[in-house]
Amino acid sequence: MGIQDKSELREVTIEVATDLRIYAGQRWPTMNHKWRKARLASLLGMNERRVKSIYEAEQTARLRVDEEARIKALLGQKEEADAVADQAIANRIAELEAQVAFLVSALAGDELAARRNASRGQGRNALADGSGPTRRRSTDH
Repeated sequence: MGIQDKSELREVTIEVATDLRIYAGQRWPTMNHKWRKARLASLLGMNERRVKSIYEAEQTARLRVDEEARIKALLGQKEEADAVADQAIANRIAELEAQVAFLVSALAGDELAARRNASRGQGRNALADGSGPTRRRSTDH
């Protein structure tokens, strides 16, 4: 291993640590880092001390191939789950928008019908109850 290889490994470790911290912070926003590390250890099938070393990007931490694969799988599952959730939300929004559009058109139709009925019925009712315009009789001058 040359010096360049060690610096590349260090960069990968830092990137993975950053990704784990972001993932844990978004997934469990109300929990502290100690709890998050313990939960990650459980999900990844690793011991807590090893996860702590990776999570905090300790100078001596070196990712093993299987650990990196498990971490990437965990992070990938989150992205897939987010994509599925986003699509479900988008579908529900589209359904709700369609329902709102239907209700608006139905209400507009009911309102127009009510106005039509009111204008038709107003003339008849006004004449029937005597509150309409006064009619002149031929005997009135």
